[in-house]
Amino acid sequence: MIRLFNPGKQKGLSLIELLVTMIIGLFITVGISSVYVGNKRSSMTTNELSLLQANGRAVLEQLTQVIQHAGYKATRGSLGQDMFILGAVSNSRCSRGADSVANTGLFGTTQNDNTTRGDTIGVVYLGDDRLTTDCTGLPIPNDCRLSDASDAPPLAASRLYSYFKVDVRADDMPVLTCAGSLGATEDEIAEGVENLQINYGEDADGDGIADRFVNSNDVVNWGSIVSVNVAVLVRSLRPVAVKKSSRSYQLLDGVIISTDDKYLRSVFTTTIRLRNATS
Repeated sequence: MIRLFNPGKQKGLSLIELLVTMIIGLFITVGISSVYVGNKRSSMTTNELSLLQANGRAVLEQLTQVIQHAGYKATRGSLGQDMFILGAVSNSRCSRGADSVANTGLFGTTQNDNTTRGDTIGVVYLGDDRLTTDCTGLPIPNDCRLSDASDAPPLAASRLYSYFKVDVRADDMPVLTCAGSLGATEDEIAEGVENLQINYGEDADGDGIADRFVNSNDVVNWGSIVSVNVAVLVRSLRPVAVKKSSRSYQLLDGVIISTDDKYLRSVFTTTIRLRNATS
């Protein structure tokens, strides 16, 4: 016997069943979205934290590479106590007429809390065939390099200057900048650096070991500085927190930096030995 399909007996979902199904689906969608957003934010936070740590270490390495040369005397001549920029930087002519400093207006002096972004530091060393660059990485001209040759330039023309400070770009990004003898403009060497603090290790008894660390205002004898303490406050390049959070960070010399925003931050410190100060 053949059974015919009777459309009158077909049943569908009632309105209440449809509403229940939609609500269950909505909860599932919201749950999946929450997990996705949470995972994405967690991944972004992890990435920003990794970049922050790498950036902080790189900043200290760059500062160390330059500051440790302070007082380098080259193959002949001496800087005496002039390891740091304490006054105006002047240009000198090298043996074949080249300028030893491209732009003297870029340099300030080594100061404590010179700006709202912390301290500044400028170091001086002599350039020769073994040490040829300032903080910008530009090479000193051959006729400015100190040597034993009869046509060697005057001592002043062989000086290399490197000056570090924290600044803020037009887009409100804090940056660590460097002005070098050979550069016409300041170079940005790291983003996210908000504050720089410097303390100087002064050797009072001549044994080559720092007896006290003080800021630049309290240095008694700049010729007795044998090491430098550096602290930098570095922030993430993007805001990562859901809401603003108030935090405080202690740097050197009792300096406290307070913030209230969505950025990650960390303080990085190191001690740089001035190998040429006692040689």
